[in-house]
Amino acid sequence: MPIEIDTRVYGVKKAVARLTAMHARTKLFTPVLLKAKQEIKLANASNFASNGLPVGGWAPLDPVYAAWKMARFPGAPPMVQTGRLFASLTGATASFETMTNTSITVGTSVEYAKFHQYGTTKMPKRKIVFEPPLFAKKLGADAIDWISSGEII
Repeated sequence: MPIEIDTRVYGVKKAVARLTAMHARTKLFTPVLLKAKQEIKLANASNFASNGLPVGGWAPLDPVYAAWKMARFPGAPPMVQTGRLFASLTGATASFETMTNTSITVGTSVEYAKFHQYGTTKMPKRKIVFEPPLFAKKLGADAIDWISSGEII
């Protein structure tokens, strides 16, 4: 005569519901991406405010240009004249942004940004767009929080 064991598992419906919700959140990372966008904007603002310190510091401005700039834009930080480039990287909306449910690209479409980012034969490179230290690690932690709980801590 065979021996039978009847086992009942309680809470399966709750577990299935939670796993289903977690699976759905893997397809919609909008809250995580919006937080990442804000962190990039704050890092860009810090970069401008500190004369490029987060990226190793920016080369000083040419003395002739610096004198002209100071006369025309007194009190403006070294990489800010009109504020257009600064606003495009730190403002309410980036001048270049594409977002899907699982990815985001932010940057600037200001035409002269590339000359600052990469330098020219007459101008040193002053990195204005960069990934902050530990950014990917924080983004990963936020993604884990989002998937597991539906919240970003």
